[in-house]
Amino acid sequence: MLVDRLPEIFPARPDAVSDLNAGWTPGLMLVGVVLVAALSCFAQEGHPVAPQAPVSAATAPKSQTETASKLQKAVAADSERKKQISDESTQLLAMALSLKAEVDKTNKDTLSLNVIRKADEIERLAKTVKEKIKQGSGPE
Repeated sequence: MLVDRLPEIFPARPDAVSDLNAGWTPGLMLVGVVLVAALSCFAQEGHPVAPQAPVSAATAPKSQTETASKLQKAVAADSERKKQISDESTQLLAMALSLKAEVDKTNKDTLSLNVIRKADEIERLAKTVKEKIKQGSGPE
């Protein structure tokens, strides 16, 4: 059988392991030296600091005013978005209750086109509400 002849075909080389270890040792030592050098560079104090541009009194209030204005616009947009989500959710609930009432009127064998259309409208509205909710939860 071929499996029994494997040691004859591929003889064991006891020096293969030592050759492998000999190849790794200098590489590991080099990685260690580089790591120690990098850590010592980060540990040094007295890094040169880039000079900062002076801020004039005229530009500081303007930037604060612009920031405040942007913040007010963002808050207004967020509150408008929340109001739209609330209104559309109320509309969605009303549509779902209406759909349930119509489905309860039908029997198990028939389903009207009106019910299918209402279900499609509910699905579209639910998707838009979901997208608006996602927009508010992401980074701005």
